[in-house]
Parts: sequence; structure tokens; C-alpha cells
Amino acid sequence: MPKFDIHCILALGRNDECWCGSGLKFKRCHLDREFEQPISLSEILVFEQNISKREACYAPKNLLSNCNNIIKSHTVSKSSGLSDIADNSNHVLGLKQNLINFQKNKDSLRFEKIGINKASTFKGFCARHDKLLFACFEDKPFIGTKEQCMALTYRSVAKEIYAKENALETTKLMKNMDRGASLIFQIIKQQDLYYYELGLETSANELYKIKSSLDAELLDSSDNYYSFLVIEYSNPLPFVVSSITNPTHDFKDEHLQDIADLETILDYLIFNVFASSGKGFVVFSWLKKAEVINKFINSLLEIDKKDMFSYLVNFFFSSAENTFISPDWWNTLSTEQQQKIEALFKIGSSHTEERPKNLLSDKSTIFTGWEVENLYRVI
Repeated sequence: MPKFDIHCILALGRNDECWCGSGLKFKRCHLDREFEQPISLSEILVFEQNISKREACYAPKNLLSNCNNIIKSHTVSKSSGLSDIADNSNHVLGLKQNLINFQKNKDSLRFEKIGINKASTFKGFCARHDKLLFACFEDKPFIGTKEQCMALTYRSVAKEIYAKENALETTKLMKNMDRGASLIFQIIKQQDLYYYELGLETSANELYKIKSSLDAELLDSSDNYYSFLVIEYSNPLPFVVSSITNPTHDFKDEHLQDIADLETILDYLIFNVFASSGKGFVVFSWLKKAEVINKFINSLLEIDKKDMFSYLVNFFFSSAENTFISPDWWNTLSTEQQQKIEALFKIGSSHTEERPKNLLSDKSTIFTGWEVENLYRVI
């Protein structure tokens, strides 16, 4: 166990176990770390290049013996989503999620143009299973079948597991980012990382449990563990999303669950925003027994359909990093609207950003232009 008390740290001997929890001796870890050279740009580049090469196939276990080559899978379909919101140069706006970019932007988030061939990709499926599992909506119009909703849900969960595992790998580098810093800074940095890593491990374990239930339902359509809500718009929405979250408040700002309590089993909500056959779709997925999510969905259904788009903007941008925006739509927004989305995105992309009161129900800045055409549950 790490020890973050400065008095205990100052009393450590060279051969004692390091206070940071690495398992190494103090002399081989944090002793005299304040005199070491700070981590270099080249070290970060090499580390991120290695992370980007990580490959896995997250197909159900009983299919894994039949894997072939790993491909870059799109979490949001290029043909039914990204191409609909891309500009004339086939680019969308999104967050380039890596440490180099984070440092370049001075620890702030900034939307940048990303080509649709690269946006939302991850090496999480082999070519055979990507086709087998997702052809039902990649190669066919979306009509809201249970099979299509299940496949969308499965891909979102697989992407989140992949991202969590990459984040856990990245903490190995982040733990060395206190080199050359004062002892006080080292303690603060390592303590933050300890709880961050603990949260990642807890989330990854819970996601694998969700994936296990999805494995069963994906391979046996007679199972019926999940609920789905489909919201249909007459035109593609100006952004696409594929993500999963633990909502802490509903659309009336009533508290639902505490994500800081690692002893509590949290309820998860999976959501996708995409286009198909010239229409826009939002699909929410959750376990039927998840009472927290049932309350969340019920609060959404109480909103007038003509106002729902603005509420969903608040939710999507404050809950998901894996979000891509139409550059053309972005350029039509007022400065106030752009600043609102940037503020929401900062909350959704940070594990330390404080959640403002009335986040989802905030109507100080309104977004219009899309009204719900149809809304239905899938059984």
C-alpha cells in the first residue's frame, strides 16, 4: 500500500519499500527523484507509439479461436455517421487523445480536425468478427431491431474496455512524470494517480461483467436482459457519439449514484448517436434491472420533444470523449454556444473536473434545429 504521509516518507531508509506503492525499494524508485531529469518528449512519443500498437479482439470468448487479422474498427461507422457530418475535405472535429497533444495544448482540450478514416478507430476486433458482429447495421439501414441495438451496445462496451486498458497502461508513464519535481508535488501526483488507477481498475472489472452479459445475449437472442430507447430525427444530428457512462444526476438534477464510492456497484448507460438512410438516431442501452438508469431515462422522457435536442447536447458533451462534431455546424454556432460545448466537453473528458449544479437541465444556452420525429422502446 502506498504511504502519502510526508513524515513517514522522510523516515524511510534506502532499502525500505518505496512510499508510492510501486513495490520497488526506495533507492530504486523515489529516492532523490527531485534531482532527476524530467520526462522527455521522446520518452512520451516512444511510449505512445507502443500503446497505439496494442491489438485485441473483444469478440465473445467462444469465437476467439477463429480470429484473423486485427483491424482498425470504427466505433462510429464511417458510412453511417462520420461521412454525414464531415466537411468538404472529409474531416470532422474531435479531440486527439494523447499525452503529446495534451502537453502541446498546455493541459487544455481543443477540438481539432480529424480525417474520417482515422476518427473513432480502435484496434479492438479482427476483420472476421468485426464483419460478423456489426454487419447488421453497417451493411443495412438502421430500423431499430433488437439485433442492431445489441450490436451497437456491444461495440461501445468493447471500445470502452479498450480505452480503460490503454489508460491503465498509460499510468505507468504518468507515474514517472514527477521526475525533477519537489517532494510535495511528487506526493500529490502519486496520490492522484493511485486513486485514478484504482478507479480505472474498478471500471474495467465492471465493464468486463457487462461484456459477459452482452456475450450471452448477443449469441442467444432469446435472452432479454437489456432495454433500448431509440430517438429518431428526420435529419442526421450534427455530431456522432459512441460511449458509456455512469450518470450521477438525471435531467431534473436529482442525484442518482456516487461514482466516487468504489464500494458501490454502479449502473451503466450505453449510448450511440449516428445516421442512417438520411436520418439521425440516438440509441440508449441499459440493463433492465438498473433502477438508476430507469430513473434517468424516465426523466428524459418527461422533456418536451421540441426541447430534447438541447438537453441531449448537455448530456452527450458532458459525458463522452468519443464525440465528433460537424465542422460546418460548429461554424454556425455563436461564440456563447461554442464556449458552452467546450466547457461541457472539458467536464466529460476529465476525471477531476467538478460537475456544475443543474448540468443537464441548464438552459442558459439553448441549441435548436432538430426536433424528435419518433421515439420508441425496443423489446
